[in-house]
Parts: sequence; C-alpha cells; structure tokens
Amino acid sequence: MKRLRVLRRGAGFGLLFLLAFSLTLAVVVRPRVQEIRAETAIMAERHLAYRVDHPGWSFPARVWSAPAELDQPTARLVEQARARNYNRVCPVAKPGDFCDKTGDVIPRGGPFLEGPQPPGREGWTRPLALEPVLVGWLIGDNAEIREHLPLERAPKHLINAILAAEDDAYYQHFGVNLRGVARAAWANYQGVGVQQGASTITMQVVRNLSQRKDRTLQRKVFEAVAAVALDHDLGKDAVLQIYLDAPYLGQWGSFSICGFEAAARFYYGVGAADLDLAQAATLASILPAPGRFSPDRHPDAARERRDRTLKRMVELGMLGPAEAAEAMNQPAQASQNGLPEPIHPAYFQATRAWLEEALPREALYGSGLQVHTALDLVAQARTETLLPKEALYLQRVAGQGGKAPLEVAGALLDVKTGLLVATYGGTQELPTDFNRATQARRQAGSSIKPVVYSMLLNQTDESGALRYQSNSTVRNSPRVFPDTDGWSPRNVGGDYSATTTLAQGLAWSQNVAAASALELAGGPTAFKAYAATLGFDTTSWRDEMGLSLGTGEVTPLEMARFVATVLDGGRLASGRPVVQATDAAGTLRVPAYAPRAQVIDARAAALTRSMMRLVIEYGTGGASRGASGKPGYNGPAVGKTGTTDSEKDLWFVGGTGDYASAMWLGYDQPKRIGASASDLAAPLWGWWMHAVHQGMPPKELPGLPTTGRSVCTQSGLRGNGSCRGIGAPFLDSDSYPKGVCSIQHPPPDPEQEKYEGLWKRMAREAEEKAAAQGATEAAP
Repeated sequence: MKRLRVLRRGAGFGLLFLLAFSLTLAVVVRPRVQEIRAETAIMAERHLAYRVDHPGWSFPARVWSAPAELDQPTARLVEQARARNYNRVCPVAKPGDFCDKTGDVIPRGGPFLEGPQPPGREGWTRPLALEPVLVGWLIGDNAEIREHLPLERAPKHLINAILAAEDDAYYQHFGVNLRGVARAAWANYQGVGVQQGASTITMQVVRNLSQRKDRTLQRKVFEAVAAVALDHDLGKDAVLQIYLDAPYLGQWGSFSICGFEAAARFYYGVGAADLDLAQAATLASILPAPGRFSPDRHPDAARERRDRTLKRMVELGMLGPAEAAEAMNQPAQASQNGLPEPIHPAYFQATRAWLEEALPREALYGSGLQVHTALDLVAQARTETLLPKEALYLQRVAGQGGKAPLEVAGALLDVKTGLLVATYGGTQELPTDFNRATQARRQAGSSIKPVVYSMLLNQTDESGALRYQSNSTVRNSPRVFPDTDGWSPRNVGGDYSATTTLAQGLAWSQNVAAASALELAGGPTAFKAYAATLGFDTTSWRDEMGLSLGTGEVTPLEMARFVATVLDGGRLASGRPVVQATDAAGTLRVPAYAPRAQVIDARAAALTRSMMRLVIEYGTGGASRGASGKPGYNGPAVGKTGTTDSEKDLWFVGGTGDYASAMWLGYDQPKRIGASASDLAAPLWGWWMHAVHQGMPPKELPGLPTTGRSVCTQSGLRGNGSCRGIGAPFLDSDSYPKGVCSIQHPPPDPEQEKYEGLWKRMAREAEEKAAAQGATEAAP
C-alpha cells in the first residue's frame, strides 16, 4: 500500500512535470515554429517563381533561332527549309517536306514565341512558319541540366512509380509520416534497417529547397516543421510539382542530370510524357543513388530496383500483375543522349553576353528561360562561310604572310526591327571565345564620319527647320584647329578647296571637312554625348577633335546599330539578339523590344542616308559593287569606308533595304595591313551583301524620300559650267539652291597623278603582263 502511494505521488509529479514541460515547450518552441513557417513560405514562393539559382534548383536557358515566315520569296524559303533539314519531296506530303520547284512546304510546328504550334497546317495560333531551331543551352556554374515538367504533363504511371518507390502514404500524411518515423525508429533500434525510410517526398523537397544538408537534430526539426508548413500552404499537387523537377538522376560528363524531364530525354531520348511504364519505374527507382543504379552504366542494378518498384505498385493497387510482368520483361539498358553542341558560336556568344547584361544571374541560369532570338539561319550560315574564306584571299592579295590570320568581324541587323540577325566574330570556335564583332573595340577611322555629319544635319532652328542641308559648306583647307595644341589634319591625296559641301566631304572622305563639321556641330564633348544617345560606349573617348576622324574606339555592332538607326528614319536600333524570353513559370523576363526612340530627326536621317549612298555611287565605296571578278551588291545601298593610321584597321559600314551592317578587318596584334578600306573592306562588304541577299529581290532604302540635284562640290550652288558637280540629296525642291556658283574653277590638271586603287592597279598590271607576253610570243 505504501508503495502504491509512492507510485501515485510519483505519477502526480510526472504529470506535473509533463504539463510544465509542455507549457515551456509551447512558449519557447511556438515562436520558432512560426519563424520556420514564414521562412518556408518565402522559400517556396521564390522557388516557384524561379527567382533562385542553386545546386538542386538550376534551370538552364535554351536559345532558339528566329522562325522563317512562309511569305518569303521561294528561293529564300527553300534555303530556310534546307537549313532546318527538311526533306525535299515533290509534291509535299507530310510535316517536314518541302518542294524546291514550287516552294511548297509543310511546317513541323514547334516551340514558337507565341507558344507551341502543331505539326502541319491546321490549328496554329500564329501565321504558318518554319520552326525555330535550338541554338544551344546556357548552363550556369551549377552545371545542372534540368527542364521543367508540368504536373499535368507527367504520365500517371510515372507519378505512381514515384509514390510507390519513395512515399506510398504521400496523400495520407500531412508532410511528415508519423508511422514511417516510428517504423524507422523501431527498425533502427532493432538494428535491422528498413526498406523505406522516414523521409517523405515533402521533406525531401524541403531539403532540396533549403540546401540544408547537415546531419543535426536542428536540421531534422526544421525539415519536419517546414514539411508540415509546405504541405499545408501549397497542397499535395504543388509539392509534387516541385519534386518532379528537383532530384539528381544521373551524370553526363561534368553535368548533372536533374528532374524527370531531363532524365527522360537523357536516358531514353523522349520527353517524360512519352515514357512507358518500365522506363518511368526505372527513373523512379534509381532516385536513392543514381550513380549505382543508372540504367546506362548499371543496367542489372537498375532492373532489380525497377522490378521491386513494379511489385510494390501491384501491392498498392496501382498496377495489375499482367502489366507489371510485361514491364519487367523489358530490358533496363538505356543510352546517354547528351546535349547537342551549340551552333553558330559567334551569335550564341553575343546572346549570352547580352543576357548577362540584361538579367540577374539567377534569372539567366536558374529560371528555365526560353530565349527567342532574331537569328536568321540562312544569313548566319552564309556569313560564317564567306567572311573567313574571303579574308584569307584578301590577306594574300595584300601580300601579307605570317602565322597570324587577317581577322574579320561583322554584325548584320534587320533594318525594320533593329535586331541582330547574324554575326561573325573572327576565328572563334567556341561560344565562350572572344567575339570581335561585339567585344573588340578598335578605332573607327573615317567610318565614323557619317555620325559626325548626322549630328550637324540634326540641328534645327527656332522654327524647327533644319539648319544645314547636304549642300551646306564647311571649310576644307589646311589649318590648325583652335584649342588643339596645333592639330592640323590632312586630306588623303592632298585635294583641298576653300570650302566643300557636306555631300562631297562625306562621299570623298575629306578629313578637314569632317573636322570642320564637328567644330560647327559643337565640338568633341557635344559629339560624345550625341554618340552615346545612338548606342556608342563613349566612356573611353577623349575630348579631342580627332574624334571626327575616328580616334574613338567602337565595335562593329555599335557601327551597325548607327546604320540601322539612320535607315529606319532616325529611330534607335537596339542591336540586341534577343526578341523575347520567358521563364519556366511563363513569366516574361525579357519583353519584346519597345517602340524605338527617335534619336535623329527623320529629315536629318534621310539626308545622312542619301549622302552615304553617294559614297558607293561616286566615292570611296565603289568596289562594293564588285571586284576581282566577283559580284558585289548592286541594289540600292549606303556605305562608308574607314582606314585608321598606318592601315591597321579597315572598316566598311553600310546598309540596304533589308540589312544594316558593319565590318572590320585587322590583326589582333595591330599591324599594317598593306591596303586601304576602299581596296579590301569595300569589296568584302559587297561580296558579303551579295551572299546574304541571295534569293531576295532588291529593296529600296526606307525613310523619307530625297531627290538628287547637281551642285558645285565647293560652293553648294548650281554649277556654272566650270564646276565639278555632285548629285546632292534634298528633301524637296524648296531646298534646292537658288543661286549659281560664282567661282571660275580651273580645268583639271591632266598631269596631276590620280589615285589608282588596288583592283584597278591589279587589272592594269595583268593587262600589261598579258600584252608583254603576247608581244613575246608574236616575235620571230
């Protein structure tokens, strides 16, 4: 009896202790539980919005080319079909067929910017087009290959296999399986282990999202509380959705294969939606240790694990015995299907660089971006083929040997959109190599002069009228410019006059005229500010009058942007490669390009455009029409040559009704090239434009129309019979000069030595050699 009283007293004390402990626990632990719930909610929200990037949750970006609209000319459309490996069949019968005789084509459908489109010609939500092509993947430092698998696209047998293998009570527990915990604890106490652990799918999701891997009681408590919160706040389907994308499932070289979509493509070459039962059960079964159970390297172990899962599915009523037996009879062997190598490395690099500037790192490498670009597959392929081949030829023509190649870099923009459609970055093999078209900064030489003249033409008076016209004159005689420490530029060839028109100064690249135009427009400081509004990086430009002659360093992409801006009536061209980018949640991360800002008066842009046309028709860019027996571009075009001191950099910037472009020639370690831009850059640009325009009819230049009127090259007035004239452009007849030139110009000196270009000299020398050889053969 006494012992009974002691036991009762002890039980009373025990109950009091338990009550006190529970109250203390509630006071101390409850705030921490609330903290964990709040922390879990924020963590889940950030992950579901794809605003984090860490091991276990990195979604690489995929970069796509532009589609090819079906309204292109037949010859061009056929080339676009060939670039996508369509089958040549006449008449066409199925998606992926094209007929080169008729231009008929049946699109394959695919991942368009507007959304997935079906194969064939029916059911489209956008105009019919040839599909975008995958250019490559952008994978971050985590080196994870992962694709988003929407829960609604996951086959039911995959979900069932995951539940059977990992958490068969998933839809019964509240994030933590208390029975599983008790079972695991008892098994551990007995030292026999368990077939299925206590960690639920929800707890695994918490571990993956939180990245807490330490083996401590605190981590286990956090994991359990967070799992309960996640289960309550998100619900079963949302947690399962995260789980489908999260787990590590294999290795391909240095890259981790993560999530069931990427694993399905890696092992079986199909999307997760197309996995059969045996394949789905295999992927679900290798989860605990993909390195030991992967079906490509350890098929026997994978098969054993798969069959165990299939049997469990039968036990749970998810599967019939016959279905399971059929699946178990299938081999477990799988093969690796790695990522394709990126295509068009220069364009791919330009896209990566632009995205890294435009987006935070977690968005670029962690949100599963679908990046749609403006890449034109035909223009890009022709650019990559022609430029290096012809640069090598020009290097031989210029008599330059040595191991270092003559590098060429070019950027091609669509005039209408202002987007980058093709680029060539020089001898570049990998997408991570240096891209001379977008990254190399070299002095522009005279190719910058159209920018100077556009600045002068862009000035207006109080009424809004243009202050200057193409026949306005500037000083063109040797002089020392004030506040320049004695700077006195010289015209190449020594041709001077008291004054010259803006049209003549640009067409014949007169240095003194360009410097005088800059002086009149406001000087170097104002010019830097103006150039910055056009997209030039002027931070390294010095405040010096030499900017008028191209001492500032530029990239081909910046120069092409300027040409596109002029050709589109003064609206700023972005030059960006990306049209739009959307993340795995469907959130727009890079919106479509906004309306282009008006940075040059449309009237000034039209006059600049037409003055640049004179460069090709009358001036230093004539070789762009063809040279060395090779056809150049003979449609309406504008251009400007540029040669820096000692012929170390050669430029040609120009455009057509379709494309704006810029091209640079030079050596990585600057040295004399041995010829001018008129000799090498102009013909190369013409050959390039001839190639990229094949299959496209010539198009007139866009912008306000102008009319040509012959004026005296020196006075800008109507000629008096002794004047040398130039067809200066005007916006309307009201702008025509009213007076007649009063200067009596002397006739040209027949003894004056005229400049003989490289190709004319080569043709003359060939004729002289042939004549001499003929005379030798005719001699007795």
